[in-house]
Amino acid sequence: MSISTQKISMVPVAPADPVYTIQLSRAVIAALPNDTSVTLPAASQWRRVGALPQGDVYRSTGGLFTIQTRRQGEAYIVASSGKLLGFYMVGESAYMPLVRPVALPVEMRQ
Repeated sequence: MSISTQKISMVPVAPADPVYTIQLSRAVIAALPNDTSVTLPAASQWRRVGALPQGDVYRSTGGLFTIQTRRQGEAYIVASSGKLLGFYMVGESAYMPLVRPVALPVEMRQ
């Protein structure tokens, strides 16, 4: 169940930057490149922790969110312009793009 990822370094949020938290208004199902999918639960909350060239990086505030790639690992969502584009695989320092972007039904909070 190997998934192709791109090695990349996340730029963490600067201490002076505002910390944004988003909450999903409904569950989001995202198709992964290995013909599986993951579900982001409805009402889950995600805090902005950094950025990649692909978009902003958000970490789950409700515990670890994991995805099986080469091995099970913690994943952060990568979003831009209201769409989920992929996942940042923390242990691998790698970006995994989705098969196709998915709209994120979010409520922005600060």
